[in-house]
Amino acid sequence: MHELHLMDQIVKLVEGQLEAHPGARPTVVRLKVSALSHLHGHELPFLRSAFALAARDTPAEDASLEVISVPVPAACRSCGAQGEVNGEVMTCRTCGSGDLAIEAVPEVVLHEMVVEE
Repeated sequence: MHELHLMDQIVKLVEGQLEAHPGARPTVVRLKVSALSHLHGHELPFLRSAFALAARDTPAEDASLEVISVPVPAACRSCGAQGEVNGEVMTCRTCGSGDLAIEAVPEVVLHEMVVEE
């Protein structure tokens, strides 16, 4: 269950961010997830359940999880057009070629937290 391990890592990041603010508790944790991430194959309720399980007995226990899908920059090797891929369309929008140079981006990033102090 890779997702639970990933959510454990997210909770550890949240706890690390909270160290400078004793007593603060996050109410919302927002992740930016690459549109090419395998996480897009899972339903959001499943990810929220994995997060809730990982956050149990931590300062993030009552926080809700929000996921922001981020398109991935790509360049067409055939025509040179710059664009983005979103996981569904994997061809150049200009010439239709499937020969794309896809930029390496992080799969998941802790984007922000809404915190109560």
